[in-house]
Amino acid sequence: MKNFIALILLIVLNINCISLAQTIFTQDFDSSSILSNYFNSSPTTNQFRAISANGGASVDIVSNALQMAKNTGTTAYAERNVDFSTVPTGMVFKFDLTVSGGAAATSAMIIYVGGDISNSSAIPSNSNVYARLAINTTSTSGEFVVRDITNTTNGANTYSGTKTITWVLNNTGASKNYTGPDASTESVANDAADIWVGTTKEFNDISIQTASQTLARFKFLASSWENNTTITIDNIVIQNESVLPVELTSFSAVPNANSVQLNWQTATEFNNYGFEVERKIPDQVLNNNLEWMKIGFVPGHGNSNTPHEYSFIDKNPVDATSFYYRLKQIDVDGKYEYSDALFIKLNVSDKAELLQNSPNPFNPSTSIKFYIPFQSDVKIKVYDLLGREVTTLINKNVSEGYHIVFWNGSDKYGEEVASGIYLYRLTAGSFVETKKMILMK
Repeated sequence: MKNFIALILLIVLNINCISLAQTIFTQDFDSSSILSNYFNSSPTTNQFRAISANGGASVDIVSNALQMAKNTGTTAYAERNVDFSTVPTGMVFKFDLTVSGGAAATSAMIIYVGGDISNSSAIPSNSNVYARLAINTTSTSGEFVVRDITNTTNGANTYSGTKTITWVLNNTGASKNYTGPDASTESVANDAADIWVGTTKEFNDISIQTASQTLARFKFLASSWENNTTITIDNIVIQNESVLPVELTSFSAVPNANSVQLNWQTATEFNNYGFEVERKIPDQVLNNNLEWMKIGFVPGHGNSNTPHEYSFIDKNPVDATSFYYRLKQIDVDGKYEYSDALFIKLNVSDKAELLQNSPNPFNPSTSIKFYIPFQSDVKIKVYDLLGREVTTLINKNVSEGYHIVFWNGSDKYGEEVASGIYLYRLTAGSFVETKKMILMK
């Protein structure tokens, strides 16, 4: 009887990473050209509580963006003085900004986050504000500078055109890792903020306004601007970086007679409705497309900060000798993410095998694939050229099949190792094989 041999993809994610987050407010102003559709005294998830202007100032939807303009008036504002449905302790606040006209003005616009940011055009009390971010205009039309208003410091660079502002706030009680706009791994201290313009970090770990306040509400307020100034805001995205993502720590496919069993585990879950299981035959065309087929659904655990194990048996993998499998994780609000795909095939070798890592040379991480034809205790250790152990990538009992583990260039203490040649050794029962790999920084 033929057995299906599985390519098992084992991914271990760093729990400190916050690359996955819950979006608690998003607005691109594309759905309507009518301003009143974007605010309500009892706002929905992506509405403001109020958007308005005083005197000769104006605010409107122009070219699918929120535009504030001052002729002879005083203020324009867009505020949500109503708590988010989930109040975060960590936040990434992003928006696109464009300025034009006017003249030099310090703190022409201020953006506030706090527990009470005041209704209408009133300036919030600092004691109610967790953090403030200001925009200075210059004497040159279209130019602006980001200002750390709490610490009365201007950014080092002057910008023009449309730029994305990324404001990272941390009130979690500990330092927090995040992925920067330039794809770098960053860290922000507790009760501190980072401010980016595009991929340039203008401020790092700056003090916030009032640590005892919450990150529940926000406001854009233009009040210290000059006549003939226009400020345009678009593509607002506010993410709750304190929530538990649906963090997949392992996903495997193993043979069981004439069926294939899929197993996976999560470390944490937030709003997890469940998982659709999908299968695809390589290069098979269905309805003129290379298509994935839904073959089942497994309910999730909603919200959880403890590990959960899942399994699904594909009882009828037919019409081919190799298959791809993947998971479609679905949130309760209908949003979804796909896992990486697993590949299984027939008629593989009856001997264990250690494959060359890929990529090689590598920086900062590489994958190591191996195959064992039997269930076995498996170890993969990394050594330097003097034979000293650097780290252990896997040390567990593993079922038959193909497997992948990853090395991120760190030793067993979590410290980055130097560039150079390293050895990696697979031990599975009596089978031992060693190969070289090159870390090149």
